Amino acid sequence: MFGTQQVRWFSNAIPRRAAGAQANADDTGAAAGLVRKVLVVDDEADLGDLAEALLTSRGLDVVVANSAMEALHLLQQYDDIDAVFSDVMMPGMNGLQLADAVSEFFPRIKIVLTSGFTVPSMLADRERSYLFTAKPYRIETIMKLLRS
Repeated sequence: MFGTQQVRWFSNAIPRRAAGAQANADDTGAAAGLVRKVLVVDDEADLGDLAEALLTSRGLDVVVANSAMEALHLLQQYDDIDAVFSDVMMPGMNGLQLADAVSEFFPRIKIVLTSGFTVPSMLADRERSYLFTAKPYRIETIMKLLRS
């Protein structure tokens, strides 16, 4: 789906965790729906900042990335991120491609996608499906999806 070089670079750059480290990460409760830390990804800085403010006001710890590649770098740095809340339509690697990479390399992380404009053909016939809400969204909807 996305550039082979991007995936190859990323998969080679990810430090592989031992099986015990993964088990401990799963013990944080993320698998049970308890989300404490969210990575917000939006190429429009103002929208990323708005999502950060909304989620922070609901008691969540938030980290913001302005591109999918920046998000992947942050996921390598922070092993306590429980969820990714990402825009779909972004230049370079889009949100669906990011979601696929997160699912592959960080399977315990919950993914919620959003978009004000999504081409239906992008969502059809996909191997994986993701939680989704349209922009403009309500914070209550995002919280419900993050905790589902």
